[in-house]
Amino acid sequence: MQTKNFLIIGLNYIGDVLMLTPAIRALKLKFPDANIYVLVSETAAPLLYRNPDVYKVIERKKHKGIANIFYLYNLYKELKKYNFYACINFLTSFEFALLSFFISKKRIGISNFKTFLFYNYKIKNDKKIHNIDRALKFINVFSITEKYNSRQLIYIPAEEDIKTAINLLKDSNIDTADAGGDRIVMFSPGSTRSSKEANPELFSLFAEYLNKLGYYVIITGSKKDIPLADKIYRLVSDKKLTVNLTGITNIYVLGGLIKISKLVVAVDNGVMHLASAINTPLIALFGSTDPAICGPENDGSYVIDKKTDCYHCFLNTCNKESFLKNDYPDCMGDIELYDLTDAMKELKI
Repeated sequence: MQTKNFLIIGLNYIGDVLMLTPAIRALKLKFPDANIYVLVSETAAPLLYRNPDVYKVIERKKHKGIANIFYLYNLYKELKKYNFYACINFLTSFEFALLSFFISKKRIGISNFKTFLFYNYKIKNDKKIHNIDRALKFINVFSITEKYNSRQLIYIPAEEDIKTAINLLKDSNIDTADAGGDRIVMFSPGSTRSSKEANPELFSLFAEYLNKLGYYVIITGSKKDIPLADKIYRLVSDKKLTVNLTGITNIYVLGGLIKISKLVVAVDNGVMHLASAINTPLIALFGSTDPAICGPENDGSYVIDKKTDCYHCFLNTCNKESFLKNDYPDCMGDIELYDLTDAMKELKI
């Protein structure tokens, strides 16, 4: 019997791609002999290179104008040769709906006024359910029963990633043999959306609290997060117990750092979802986004969601005047130090 090839056209961001992994796992369990290809952004591709359910990762490049037309044509020629049994498209754009139309006879995707002609299995874009459940709806087309479904995100750090993380900490004068992993707390206060970013004073106060208890605090993030991380670091008095690694880690090293941490404290971002996948105890801070839709699913997580008057707006940038003054949204400013210390107690840390 001919091997079935599936193509999944994935999303752009780390968290969004991780929330697809339960659906990928369920598809692989249903069709154990199938090859699952995933077309995904360059940013998120490293999450899937070591995923045991993924046969091949194809990185999606960014182009504009005429260059994008040539890129899509060459991509079509590459994908066409795999003779896909089905294409599952999680993007809503016209161009990738059109691409799916030409590369597979069985096409599953979100139907809107631009794309409804291209799919023979149309999925309602239900934004009121968790993104994990939303992804699982796409594969229900294949009569996948609940016994194959799991809500656990899938990402397993390699031993080399853990060793790299340990060496990075040693270079920062943190001996993990001394810390033992039981004294390392990782912060991730930044996000691609400024509306989700943390109050730097809150994180600095929590770092001071943790330092007094003997914990090392590791601040992480992308290059975009450097100004926010620098603010937090400047406000912390004990520079021996707090280290700023923002802008110098990739996904693999972040996975290693999360694996050896006692606790991760993060806003709604990629690190939060990585911690959920790795099952490291997690305190997740929410404000402009809704944990019922994109929150962590692991048992060792604690969500702080204060539900202010403008909560769950899902805006990229806060539109309140106070945001211009404070550089963080009101919904995040309402989270207090006691919320974090109470969360630690609930997690028995």
